[in-house]
Amino acid sequence: MPHDITADCPSYHSTHRSYKLTVVQQPFRARMCGFGEKDRRPVDPPPIVQLSVHDQFGREDDDLQRSPFFVLHPSPAVVAPRRGIGNGRTTTRVMMGTLVSSPNVLKDVNGNFGCFFCFPDLSIRCEGVYRLRFTLVKLGDFDSLPMIENCGGRVVAEIDSEPFTVFSAKRFPGMTESTPLSKTFARQGLKIPIRNDVRKRNVDLH
Repeated sequence: MPHDITADCPSYHSTHRSYKLTVVQQPFRARMCGFGEKDRRPVDPPPIVQLSVHDQFGREDDDLQRSPFFVLHPSPAVVAPRRGIGNGRTTTRVMMGTLVSSPNVLKDVNGNFGCFFCFPDLSIRCEGVYRLRFTLVKLGDFDSLPMIENCGGRVVAEIDSEPFTVFSAKRFPGMTESTPLSKTFARQGLKIPIRNDVRKRNVDLH
């Protein structure tokens, strides 16, 4: 089942509304993809983030949280690099794939509608332990919130994933079976890779 957390990241309030992100499907592991432009090794399972918006009375604002003017952007931060990268936040060139997601209104595994951002093809180029920081931008919003330079939008929420490991090809234990949440979204038409009956690899730990 997908794992829900609320990380210690800032939440923002705008025009009496609050914006909350929840990582409902955490990244767990990946095989490093190297520096070839066509070499992609997606993070497993695909990270999925849910957005909820509440008004000043704490009521959920379904119409606003389904707005097409939200975009979510992930950026990697190194927790424990193995080689090739220094400590601290890395540049987005460490990560390949679709780096911006638009909202999808989908039913979760319990049949409840929600607003979800999905990242089915993120790849990391170097070994190490990482977190992903997801930054939610509301396009065309010009109030007192922090602004993203040159994009015409405002940051309205952020959240970090739990740490996950990126392995070398020799150490990578293999992909896991797709989660119930991934399968549920795929049945609703979301383009997300689905794997069944996955077998573990024998890996070289030296």
